[in-house]
Amino acid sequence: MSVMRKCVCSLGDYMKVVSEIEQRRPGKYTSPSILWFRGQSNAEYSLIPSLFRTKAFAKKKEQAGNYTKLHYAEDIRTQHYIAKNFHLLNKEPSSRVEWLEVMQHHQIYTRVLDWSESSMHSLLFALEPFFDESKYKEGERKKCVPCVWVLNPQMLNRKIIEYLKEDQYLQKALMKDLKLSKIEQWKILKKLRIYGDTDEYSETDETAHIDHIVNLSSINDEILRDRSRLKELLVEGDVMNPYYYLLTRIYSDGYVLEDRKLPPLCVVHPYHSERIKAQKGVFSVFPFYKNQPWESDLRKNSINPDAMDYNAMAAECLCQIIIKNPQKVALQMMSNGMNTSWLYPEMPIVSSEIENHRII
Repeated sequence: MSVMRKCVCSLGDYMKVVSEIEQRRPGKYTSPSILWFRGQSNAEYSLIPSLFRTKAFAKKKEQAGNYTKLHYAEDIRTQHYIAKNFHLLNKEPSSRVEWLEVMQHHQIYTRVLDWSESSMHSLLFALEPFFDESKYKEGERKKCVPCVWVLNPQMLNRKIIEYLKEDQYLQKALMKDLKLSKIEQWKILKKLRIYGDTDEYSETDETAHIDHIVNLSSINDEILRDRSRLKELLVEGDVMNPYYYLLTRIYSDGYVLEDRKLPPLCVVHPYHSERIKAQKGVFSVFPFYKNQPWESDLRKNSINPDAMDYNAMAAECLCQIIIKNPQKVALQMMSNGMNTSWLYPEMPIVSSEIENHRII
């Protein structure tokens, strides 16, 4: 399925399209649906995390298990980043995926893609070349065709759960390290069928704004705390959602998937800086996909098979809004008090804004 695309020429058009996307949700709800946004200055750029743009691929070697060159590329970056920045953090991240979120906002290559809960903050990101003269050259602005990607994170995560519910082969592979007996395995598989009904435990309207969006770091912490009795909790169904375990195996531990059917997982994490808080930052965590021989031809033609917008499940949950008259929209935003200090609440940015109140 191809991604839905819309074109807008004004701030009003943009707000109208976002409202139309929100209203596409089926069923009757009194609260608005949750949408995430990602602004990009070039509409041709796919949704690919920085680590997946490198030449490190998840290519398995015989008798090496699931550990690949891509795992190493992530490990070595994380180790050095922690070693040299640990003392600068007020609160230490508690898990690998939480560290990845911090690293992502400091230009380290990761498998995390950042989004915002705010449509206006993301539009500012897309139009940043027209607010910042020093950072972007005139030639870049002339070629610039900005866009904002819109994602329904709850729909996407529901699709992931529904897929995992049906794929018993993957379920068993992910639980292999638990060393389950056949009876224990049968009990967990039965619970997965029950928990896999994604509407069974949701409160429809009362928790509609948070349903199915997970804090992967918190889940990972909980699993590690209960590691000694994890098997018992999963088998007996005691306060442990078995899908949370499967999600950590795929998206936190880095279990290598044989194909690209599963899309990235939408997660929330603790804010580790005022900047992330100001940007209303949220994230999608990509799994490790097994590198296939036929992919090299795609990459030679500038097609990255890891891209989120090429994933069939994700494509149904995405829309791309292309900004046709970016200077006009940027001027309308500035006229309404929207500027880059919304994105970067630091003194130099605010000072620059005072001295350069204009559109480039």
